[in-house]
Amino acid sequence: MKKGKKAVGLTLGILLAAVLIASGVTGRVTRTVTSRSKAAYRQRVDSVAFGYQLKQDFVPQHERLEAIEIHVDAAGIVRDQGALRFTILDQDAASVFSTEIPVSELPEFGWMEVPVHTQVSFGQIYTLVLESVGCADNGPAVSFADSRLAATAEQQGFHLVYAEMDVKYSALQAVFRYAVPVEWYEYFSYYVFGMLMILLFLHRTSVRSGGNAGR
Repeated sequence: MKKGKKAVGLTLGILLAAVLIASGVTGRVTRTVTSRSKAAYRQRVDSVAFGYQLKQDFVPQHERLEAIEIHVDAAGIVRDQGALRFTILDQDAASVFSTEIPVSELPEFGWMEVPVHTQVSFGQIYTLVLESVGCADNGPAVSFADSRLAATAEQQGFHLVYAEMDVKYSALQAVFRYAVPVEWYEYFSYYVFGMLMILLFLHRTSVRSGGNAGR
């Protein structure tokens, strides 16, 4: 019985190692890295409807952009029509991501997360464009802050452009979230944890088998 248990444990250990090695090669195991605006006095762009676009240049800090959060104020507006268009352009002005969030789904006042799940190029300049379409009124207000105090690493050196006019010393209140492959040494922790679970499972199985045999 002990030899059989050792053989099972060895086989499972080898399979676990193989899975982790394959995951490391393909980069399938990731961890989340977040970059967010610092605390600062918050200001608002009161209209991003009727062609009044809000643009923010940024440079991704990692290559897998999972989500972006922005701070909006949708209180007191007509919520049964219209949408907030959310577009990311590359440095050649080509769209790499675009979606529309119905105004009815926006928080009245707070952070709105937009799932992006898009591969980007580290070090390349991208532009986030916000615009409300089909609204009966001015649509949601969008928050920004002093770039000298609150800008994320992605926004350093850039400022907002509103209705094609520069908004000096400004940065969109934003959170950038990435999926980053784990480091090679982290796989060792996963392996140790996995082996402990395997040994615990084999031990419990052995105890149960022994108890049944005693009956």
